Amino acid sequence: MVLDAILISVTMLALLIASYTDLKVREVPDWLSYGLIFAALGIRAIFAITYSTEIFITGLLGLAVCMGLAYLLYYTHQWGGGDSKLLMAMGAVIGIQFPFSNGSFTVLWFFLAMLFLGAIYGILWMFYLALKKRAVFFPKIKNTLLEYKKVQWFLLPFTLILIIIGFWYPFALLGIFPAVIFYLVVFVNTVEDSCFLRQTKPKDLTEGDWLAEDISVQRKVVMPKKTLDYQDLKTLRVLHKQGKIKTVLIKEGIPFVPSFLFAYLTILFFKDFSVLLLRLI
Repeated sequence: MVLDAILISVTMLALLIASYTDLKVREVPDWLSYGLIFAALGIRAIFAITYSTEIFITGLLGLAVCMGLAYLLYYTHQWGGGDSKLLMAMGAVIGIQFPFSNGSFTVLWFFLAMLFLGAIYGILWMFYLALKKRAVFFPKIKNTLLEYKKVQWFLLPFTLILIIIGFWYPFALLGIFPAVIFYLVVFVNTVEDSCFLRQTKPKDLTEGDWLAEDISVQRKVVMPKKTLDYQDLKTLRVLHKQGKIKTVLIKEGIPFVPSFLFAYLTILFFKDFSVLLLRLI
């Protein structure tokens, strides 16, 4: 269908640009997210005139549902503003078919695919970052592992025994997961504590940045650690002009937007992904 071809072309271009900017400067321009929303709804409106109003309603329903989800993720400090706005745009692109059918769940499969593939991508990105900043990371994880020496003295022999038993009883290999999860959690926390923090001048902050520690002036907390909004930026810049703060500690997140691209490609080219995902769940 011509509508699908146009929407796919516009969306792919937008996601490629968004992924590049997120990787480059950890930010998705508002004009890009809002532009994709208006483009998707505009294209749907044009085709709705010729074919059916359901085409436009589909986009509105997708936008409304993803807007609610985006607000939830943003105000619970799970996502930044750029990711949330792009999710809203993807809701308008994918839509929720009306009247409801199996195709109405495509936006759900997109979201689950984004989380599933994003988790894999996130771990790989952390490995890359740990190697890139190995001078900071390796001493930090060494000290962290030393703190959990007693836990490891229990986990390692236990895991080794289960691996040996697994040669005769394969189900016993499931017992290695506690050790895997333990080391994965230690790795993730260490990367976050050693590689994701940076001192930033208030003038360089953007809406949605994560404040990693409380801001105090004369031993009084003037701003708790939080996701920064527009008003917070104004406050911090005023404090900087007054000479009360020089820099603030920001926690960088994983550039998550490429996961949007991976998930969109997945729902386009792998129709059975939803079945596979349900089996894994």
